[in-house]
Amino acid sequence: MPTDQTCDLPSRFGKIVFTAAVVVVYVLLNTVLRLHLPGVSNVDLRPQIVLIFVIGYLYGPGYGFLAGVAGNFGTDILLGYGVRYLPSWTVGNGLFGALIGFFPYRKERQLDRIGQLVGLASFLILVNVVALTYAAGMEHVLDRQLPSIVNFRYFYLPALLSNVLSTLLLFPAVLFFLRRLKPNYPVKLALGTYYLTAVLLIASWITFLPSYLGVTAVLHSADLDLAQGNALVEAFNHWALLLVILLVLSFLAAGWMLRTLVTPIKRLETAVFAVLKGDPSSADQLGRLAKREDEIGILSYAVRLLSEKLWETQKLSQNELEKRLRFLDARDSGTDIFLVALISIFGKDALGDPTDAGAASETTGDLSNLAAISRLLAACGLKELAATYSEAKIEKSFSNLDLRATDAAWSREERQALALAIDLNLLFKGRLKVLDLHAPLSRELAFHLLERARSFVKSSKNYIGYVTELDIVSKVCDRWEKAGKIRNDTVERVMRTAISQRVITGYQIKKRDSLAQFDANLEIVYSHSSVRHLKQVIGLLMGEALQAKLQLEPKHSVFYYRQEWEKTPELALESLDGGATWVAHKDEFDLVLEFTAPEFRDRFRQVIEAHAKREFTGGQKVLVESWYQPLYHSVVPLDGYVRIADVMLRAGTHIVQTYVKEDEMADVQAWFKAALPGLEVSSSAIWVNAAFFRYLNGGSAD
Repeated sequence: MPTDQTCDLPSRFGKIVFTAAVVVVYVLLNTVLRLHLPGVSNVDLRPQIVLIFVIGYLYGPGYGFLAGVAGNFGTDILLGYGVRYLPSWTVGNGLFGALIGFFPYRKERQLDRIGQLVGLASFLILVNVVALTYAAGMEHVLDRQLPSIVNFRYFYLPALLSNVLSTLLLFPAVLFFLRRLKPNYPVKLALGTYYLTAVLLIASWITFLPSYLGVTAVLHSADLDLAQGNALVEAFNHWALLLVILLVLSFLAAGWMLRTLVTPIKRLETAVFAVLKGDPSSADQLGRLAKREDEIGILSYAVRLLSEKLWETQKLSQNELEKRLRFLDARDSGTDIFLVALISIFGKDALGDPTDAGAASETTGDLSNLAAISRLLAACGLKELAATYSEAKIEKSFSNLDLRATDAAWSREERQALALAIDLNLLFKGRLKVLDLHAPLSRELAFHLLERARSFVKSSKNYIGYVTELDIVSKVCDRWEKAGKIRNDTVERVMRTAISQRVITGYQIKKRDSLAQFDANLEIVYSHSSVRHLKQVIGLLMGEALQAKLQLEPKHSVFYYRQEWEKTPELALESLDGGATWVAHKDEFDLVLEFTAPEFRDRFRQVIEAHAKREFTGGQKVLVESWYQPLYHSVVPLDGYVRIADVMLRAGTHIVQTYVKEDEMADVQAWFKAALPGLEVSSSAIWVNAAFFRYLNGGSAD
């Protein structure tokens, strides 16, 4: 208990000091800033009354009542009124501060909706009506010199309207200055309309009314006779009432503009936040907004296009992880998925030394988002690199991200880990706008972090990327340019002998570390030698929406070259029998594709047959440098493919393959075992396209 009281004292003391300071300012302004209405009225215009409202709004009814009572009582003492107005105006002043403390949204950190502003304006009017009714009624009871109708027209109504105008015009501005109004678009629109209405009406009052009703007349009211003074009060009542009505209506007008303009923007904002969180359900909302025939529709369409890449990458990565971790359950938390996947991807040491108390503590219970990022860096082998980050480097990484990170909130190690994750793109920066780093790790963020980590540590022998990646063509071309020559002289001498003796029709040699490790049920292997053709094949896959994971396996191929095929200068042709039979030596590649769905795999054959196979009759439009008898195959049976045998020799870091008819497989395998007794020779069935099968049988491409 003593601890709680000690903690409350500074806050309570600060409120008392601030309230006392405001009361002093209020009293001074009451004695200096007095705009007195003329005629039979005894009313002063008091814009400073807003200070009492501020205390009640900030600190509640009790402080507001004390501020109002103390302020009015101090003013009466200084002006020589004594306690004359204590039961009426002094208590009434206290009611101003007390009643505003009951505003329903007062405890909100910031008002951010037009509906709240309408409620605030209405509540200000209500508070003024109740407090002034009490004060004027009590004054009428104490002083019956003025008739009731006169008291109402020239005392109560001017006093009420002057207070209403003061609070309506000044109170929202004060709240905005104190940051109790959120500076979002709805609030800015409402306040802009609100104050523009006030300025225009006051300007029209000054401009179009006769001069004796102008503002200068109020400042020199002693020069007016009783009739002129009463006329001024009547005009003030009419114009003040009109201004109050128009101010409230301005909020309604702002609300209408909000519904027609700002509401779609807010919906777009909600959808963008969902995009930043990686939530693909935002696609539906963006799709509906994109149908609008205005700027919002164009912007929504652009955001959706930019987001599709993010959703697709996220979906592909999540599907791949779920396929790899088949034992995951829909009820597993983000922490469960994250820790199990780390072990699956990086090995059993990914969670650190089990004897390390620090590592153990991180894996008990749910990880926070920030703890998951730190754990990911450790699994990627980046913990030491993070430790080298200085404060200057951390701040540079955090620049323009509005992280609101402070030394008190985060440890230095956490700041270093987050900065490194940002720099290495292990965390999508856009998520930081909507991510609570201390919240428990969600499933969506767990998959996101794992996808980024897999991309960072991805081994070159696995795969290059997906068809739809923006830089996939450059990645594939870079792999091809760095492939170098693939040769194994010992094995190749034997293979050339096999070709010359008509044992085989050709062979190919590859490096074992370039082989893709794909799902055989979804894999197709497409062979070619032209990079230009390769680029167009990838573009064709994109255009046909055939999503697949890609790997390039460079190879050196030697094969019979048909007499009817074109003989281009870059071909290295070798004659076996004085020109009757030619053998081509070419550096080629296998483009290995793992499709994301069986239907994509099955459509590949139709797409290639239609767009990447040349015909001897000519005239058709096909991809550049398309072959007459292209080669693509599957290791599982598919409709439209023909079964043959793949005879493989393993020679150190290389593999050598030759494709033969099934009835020749045993003889070919025996021949190689005799010619190369020290090598492992094996065979398996594969299914090739019909054109290549005809080539293997010595037939034409048609």
